[in-house]
Amino acid sequence: MRFAWLLRFLLLFFAVFALNAQALPWKKTEAVKAELISQTTSVQPGSSIRLGVLLTQEPGWHTYWKTPGDTGLPTTIDWSLPEGWKAGSIQWPTPKLYVVGDLTNFGYEDSILLPVSISVPASAKEGGYVAKANISWLMCAEQCIPGSASFDVPVKVSNAEPAASPNAGLFQTNDGLTPTPLKTVSAQIDPSNRALSVTFKTSEPFNHFYVFTEGEGAVDYKAPQSVSKNGDEVTVRLQGTEELKAGDTLSGVFSADGGPAQGGWSGSFSHVLVNGTVTPPSASSDNTDVNLTVWLAAGMSFLGGLILNLMPCVFPVLSLKMLSLVEHRGDGKLALHGLSFTVGVLISMTLLAGALIAVKAAGASVGWGFQLQSPWFVALLALLFVTITLNLAGAFEFSGVRISSTGQTSGASLGGSFATGILAVVVASPCTAPFMGAALGYALSSSALESFVVFLCLGLGMSLPWLLLALFPCLTAWLPRPGRWMSIFRTVMAVPMALTVLWLFWVLWQQVSISALGVYLLAAALLAIALVLYGRLQFGKATSKGLMAFAFILGAGAYAVAASPLLERAPAEVSAADAWSPAALQAALDEGRPVFVDFTASWCVTCQANKLAVLDRENVQRAFKEHNVKFLIADWTNRNAEISKTLESFGRTGVPLYLLYAPDGTAKILPELLTQDIVVDALKALPKGAPK
Repeated sequence: MRFAWLLRFLLLFFAVFALNAQALPWKKTEAVKAELISQTTSVQPGSSIRLGVLLTQEPGWHTYWKTPGDTGLPTTIDWSLPEGWKAGSIQWPTPKLYVVGDLTNFGYEDSILLPVSISVPASAKEGGYVAKANISWLMCAEQCIPGSASFDVPVKVSNAEPAASPNAGLFQTNDGLTPTPLKTVSAQIDPSNRALSVTFKTSEPFNHFYVFTEGEGAVDYKAPQSVSKNGDEVTVRLQGTEELKAGDTLSGVFSADGGPAQGGWSGSFSHVLVNGTVTPPSASSDNTDVNLTVWLAAGMSFLGGLILNLMPCVFPVLSLKMLSLVEHRGDGKLALHGLSFTVGVLISMTLLAGALIAVKAAGASVGWGFQLQSPWFVALLALLFVTITLNLAGAFEFSGVRISSTGQTSGASLGGSFATGILAVVVASPCTAPFMGAALGYALSSSALESFVVFLCLGLGMSLPWLLLALFPCLTAWLPRPGRWMSIFRTVMAVPMALTVLWLFWVLWQQVSISALGVYLLAAALLAIALVLYGRLQFGKATSKGLMAFAFILGAGAYAVAASPLLERAPAEVSAADAWSPAALQAALDEGRPVFVDFTASWCVTCQANKLAVLDRENVQRAFKEHNVKFLIADWTNRNAEISKTLESFGRTGVPLYLLYAPDGTAKILPELLTQDIVVDALKALPKGAPK
């Protein structure tokens, strides 16, 4: 078989995906941990004290808002208080939207505080009291598990001024996440079509939104939501249900740009519905992030796959496909080879989707290109490209393949085209094309079936140009006839392959210690020696089979040593002044500065291209300085759970992601492929917000 060795080598890549999950930082522990905390150390008679349920959730798990949506149960607190004490209702922070298949849910992830105000009667005597609370919640990921806990919290009643407790800061932070009442609210319902409209006034800007409505069955969650603006007056249209009528109270939360937790804002409303004429809502550009459907995601993924063929990461495979088109154009097997390549791409995408779904189900935060965060995988990829480089340079031939004096090859098989399809997917993983980010973000937050559909569309888009050229040979008429030029072309194409090897070792340099990098280089050198000796045997030249086997075994041993824990890995270094973190972002916003966050990785080809062609250019750097922009780098070269969570919060599964924060904290997502004009124009459009 022409690519028998290559096929075995590539199948190994997908076998290690499952092994990669074993190394990911997740623990089979209680998914949600509950605590009952107090804002102050004491309370005065006749006043109130705030207690709060702090829920800390494992990555991938979430609990629910007071109205959970299509499924789920809200967190409840059953209080047992001293006589005369009264508990208020839970002060719910702005929730997050979860769309899984056909289900729409509202809830929280990570850590969330649910405060409750406890009023103490004026007749309360000084001394110690106990507040008891039985807490129940439903925690969900791929499955849902009920949870509960009981707490006894000592509360001191004193005439002295209450002092802040160690947890007071959590309450202050949570207050910033709680929606504030909107101004001048009105609400209408159209009895003819059950459409609803809520009108309010705000001067706050926003790019996209979602309205969380209170009460089961008040609105159709699957229906679109649309918005119109007239000056500072905003009107939102929703689709109501038959259960809602004039005279009922419609309550909810308007969440702009993901709410305060994601740099946006939120406001609450509650108003009695009156009859009126309301146009049914339609999907609008202001709400595209939440109206993404599986078919829209599939279409975006398909376009991303088409564009992926033009990305630099896939360029090394083009030489193999070009040679295949020329070789088989006249033998009647071109269509079969095109189909074999397509099947290889689609199967690889299916395996990749399955690996991502399995790893996320295990509780880890991963995304597109996650395997490249493992140095041993990057090194394995580098060894593969060393092999391909030497093959194109003529150092050896894959078994059964020979190049004639005319440049034509013999022994080519359908398995070779199938293996090339697998290779195309492997080398495409460091790249992100336009449309891919949002589509893959949707796929990995949806059902397994929808994820597979989106990934298969990505693979179909990637393979379609080559499939069309194979099915319609007339489209290849512009290609020259087979000849000696093919041998020259192969040798020339060894250059980009070799450059890819250098790039992969540069990525390793960012991931591992110098000692480990040196051993990986030694493994590559020994593999090259073994392949050159193998080529001499193929071409009938005298050489030692024992030396060839010894070089190969020694190279495999060097790789095993470098990939083992024996050599300490060094994390990628980013200047502390430029390193992204939620605290660094907030500190810059507190100074009233705009912030540009570059979510990047050394192995991301698109990221590096944007850096060289746009972000590092003089006029862009000058624009950053003119607008006093704080530039932060979120380096995802190695695994970083905090970065993974932030990417997911913006509907992305991988890098690049470019966020431009205005001084007021609102975030704008820039395209995956940047131009200098896009960045400069975005800076010019920054609103003049006041520091927080």
